[in-house]
Amino acid sequence: MPISPPTTNIEIISQAAVLCGKQKFNTITAGGPFAEAGQDLFNTLVSAELGSNRWRFAQVSQSIASLTTLTPTFDIWEYYWELPADLLMLTRVDPMIRYTVFGNRLLTSSNQTPLTVIYLKNVPVSKWPPPFSMYIIYELAYLLAMSVTNSDRMVSRIASGRDLWHSRALFADSQSSPQRTIRSQPWITARYKGISRGNR
Repeated sequence: MPISPPTTNIEIISQAAVLCGKQKFNTITAGGPFAEAGQDLFNTLVSAELGSNRWRFAQVSQSIASLTTLTPTFDIWEYYWELPADLLMLTRVDPMIRYTVFGNRLLTSSNQTPLTVIYLKNVPVSKWPPPFSMYIIYELAYLLAMSVTNSDRMVSRIASGRDLWHSRALFADSQSSPQRTIRSQPWITARYKGISRGNR
């Protein structure tokens, strides 16, 4: 029978429990205090991770066409746009214009419409790449192990596994986009422009 990657929060928490020397479980109730603590930490941990790194699998795009004049204006900002409610971290605005994030609004000095925002949001466990699942399992186990075990050696081993799977998850995620050559070479261009004019 093939073994599939975890697809639910409970499966992630259960596998973290196994790393900490606990029995696996199918429900939070069956997992007892450990599972309850894992459930409490899970959403915070995942939201914090997805909102602090540019994980491509969690990126989405959305057009925002609702524009409002900023009254009163300040600095160079004259307009604001409401950001998506599920946004964890904004990564890019298309087309590229000057902007700043202020609370839950995007401030701009241009009234160009529509704008497309590329951002990170929470995605269900079933949509996670396997290396990211392993990283979260180890990270959750590490956070819980500090309170459920007296073994510094176990905590250290879990920390090593966490670091390993974090790097593997980052590598796997980076393969989601082809490498691009550097098209802009301002320093080289400026250097050779001077030579062409007879300057050394």
